Amino acid sequence: MDTNAKRIVVWLILIGFGIWVLFTLFPLYFMIITALKPVEEINRMVPTFWPETFRPDNFRGIFADPGSLKSLIDSVIVASANTALSLFLGTLAGYALARYLTGVVGENLAFFILSNRMFPPVAILIPMFFLFDATPWGTDSYWSLIILYLVFNMPLATWLMMVFFRDTPRELEEAAYLDGYTPLRAFFKVTLPLVFPGMVSVAMLCWIFAWNEYLFANLLTGTTVKTFPVHIPSFAAGSQTLWNFVMAFSLVAMLPPVILFIALRRYMVRGLSLGVVKG
Repeated sequence: MDTNAKRIVVWLILIGFGIWVLFTLFPLYFMIITALKPVEEINRMVPTFWPETFRPDNFRGIFADPGSLKSLIDSVIVASANTALSLFLGTLAGYALARYLTGVVGENLAFFILSNRMFPPVAILIPMFFLFDATPWGTDSYWSLIILYLVFNMPLATWLMMVFFRDTPRELEEAAYLDGYTPLRAFFKVTLPLVFPGMVSVAMLCWIFAWNEYLFANLLTGTTVKTFPVHIPSFAAGSQTLWNFVMAFSLVAMLPPVILFIALRRYMVRGLSLGVVKG
């Protein structure tokens, strides 16, 4: 390939990459400028792609409603508690599948567990409502969402942790047994540190699902508990939707997962690559 042909290929790649970046970042850009506009400018027939009047106080205005901050706190509680339970149970189940339930039985059981993550959530929407309505804590509580999200997060955590445990050398545990370690101590001292990056990745995936989930949160929350996806529609004032408040609140709600991902990116990359090390 001559120099001109290489140059054309490079330019085509750069143009394609630029188009991809434009389509990827434009929604975020439009969210930011909409959050900084007054309502009158947002409701124009011809949209503006740069605010003529900046309203940074929109970010302060969303917290004029006490429910805004409470919804974020409720989301943190639900997402964090569910992630902890999903990771704890998924780690134990994944270890059992990787070490003790091998062969056809283990493979079929693992696939059955993962298949629970594949069905459409709307299929169990009404049965879950009546089920949790009959529980002592009812529907409008933290426990309803925390336990319900286990239905979706625990299969994913179990499957991924099983893969991570299978990729760890079993010989290290056997060597620990020879040194006098009990199986429980070998699990915590030898095996668990090896899969720690994978645990961080699983925790992040579970946390993001619980943080963003809307369908069940809209059904099972009310006045006592209300996560932020359910709170966003409250910015529709009568026949008018305050899109500047909606976008401002959405940007604020994006910050926790973005900060977590930046802080844990080193573990995320290592953890997500654990399952493909052996090819």
